[in-house]
Amino acid sequence: METVVIVAIGVLATIFLASFAALMLRYDSKPIVGLIELDDVVITNPRIEAILENEDWIEDASGLMSHCIAILKICHTLTEKLVAMTMKTSASVSDIIVVAKRISPRVDDVVKSMYPPLDRKLLDARTTALLLSVSHLVLVTRNACHLTRGLDWIDQSLSAAEEHLEALREAALASEPDKGLPGPEGFLQEQSAI
Repeated sequence: METVVIVAIGVLATIFLASFAALMLRYDSKPIVGLIELDDVVITNPRIEAILENEDWIEDASGLMSHCIAILKICHTLTEKLVAMTMKTSASVSDIIVVAKRISPRVDDVVKSMYPPLDRKLLDARTTALLLSVSHLVLVTRNACHLTRGLDWIDQSLSAAEEHLEALREAALASEPDKGLPGPEGFLQEQSAI
């Protein structure tokens, strides 16, 4: 029995030493990542062309997300300041509350449309709806609080948001395929596509 135990321990020791030696050889032959130059990196994936042509992952490369976030920030700032202005006056806030409740679902819609796959037309439509809701809140607040002067910051904020919205609108228009010629030729092209 003692010889069986000695042989088993010997076999296990041999396996351990062989594994340890293989590990050390593997570790020594592994290149140090810090010493690799960029020219030494080779992409060998055969599907790299298909991956690069897929535009779902590169939507932010067009810069649309920065415009969306800027519009969201502007709308948030405007809403906060308008609510603070209504707290200082004794205006009827029921109309303001009704209009303000419409803004939150619009924000949710914009955020949902920012997720991939990005539909530029939908993003444009939803940011336009959000900006219209905030503009409506501005008008109702101005009317309810009888504000007429010293509100240049509101117009400046809305103008800044409108610039971002214009960039989204241009991207949405650029994503539309050419419709063809209007008239019979365009109609025939459309019919042949069906």
